Amino acid sequence: MTTPFFLLRLPRLALIPVLQQMEPIDLIAFSLLSNKAKNLVKMLCKITAGSINVVFKSHYPRITVVLRDDTSVGLSLYTERVPDVANMMLQHKTISCEKKSITVAKLVERIVDVTSCQSLELVVLRGPLQLEVCDTLALLTKLSKLTIMRDCSNCFARKALEIVSTVTTQISLCRIPFETGYDFQTFLKSNLNSLYIYSCFSRFTLEDLLVTNALKVVLRQVKLSARDITQFITNWFHSKNNSRLEHLSLLVDEVVNEMCLPEVLEAVPFPRDQERTFFYSKHLDYSSESFRGGYDIKRTNGKKATIVFVPGHGVTFIDFYVWP
Repeated sequence: MTTPFFLLRLPRLALIPVLQQMEPIDLIAFSLLSNKAKNLVKMLCKITAGSINVVFKSHYPRITVVLRDDTSVGLSLYTERVPDVANMMLQHKTISCEKKSITVAKLVERIVDVTSCQSLELVVLRGPLQLEVCDTLALLTKLSKLTIMRDCSNCFARKALEIVSTVTTQISLCRIPFETGYDFQTFLKSNLNSLYIYSCFSRFTLEDLLVTNALKVVLRQVKLSARDITQFITNWFHSKNNSRLEHLSLLVDEVVNEMCLPEVLEAVPFPRDQERTFFYSKHLDYSSESFRGGYDIKRTNGKKATIVFVPGHGVTFIDFYVWP
């Protein structure tokens, strides 16, 4: 059976100069035509990606490949046939393929393979549940960042979190996809690496914070008060909170400073003109954080933490570091 793509019918020596003149996006698109095309691109060309990002929407995934020279190529993969478009072809940086002619998982697998990228950098989930996307996520052995957008359905988000929580470095939630506080706290108690929350969640409470077991927790627009922060630090001081937490970063919608620290903590100020560097126990989004000043707190068992207050316009950024 002859192939409908004339390039694949060329002898290999004749194909080399043709492929060498193609742009990276064209090479990637060509590699998606078949296994033969993928193998030819891998053999005759060199496409090295620094990262691959995928946004899964309700109808198609948007894939961005960032190359080593910091240029990026983007492809929108439609899994339904577009009128007047062949079984699979590139038009205006959009690859269209007939529905069910190739799975999303296979498309992502080929792109990762041909670009010599060891893993996906970022996966963003939007829209209703897509079982095919879940099948794709199940193939991942490493993922840097998973982001759940506001318009991602609860069932889609929960399924994705169940699949990749153990292999991803950072999880970002723009909504809480759990219907009960019990289910949410069960998720918070798992051994996450980095957890980012970027929305106003009246459901997120001090109790939720106390049970969170991630190494790094970043809270933005979460409704916690100065009193909540004081209680959290006091609990840590009295060894009531023995989570894996190494760094808590949050934004409070009020002015908070060292005056909120109870005297029992015996907080010791550190000079603001001196910089310190905190190193995480494992590489997260960053391997370390540097800061100035702050107040040191020490437990009776010798464990030390530092809290840093950075004032803003009617708000306060607070960082809490637990030293190894």
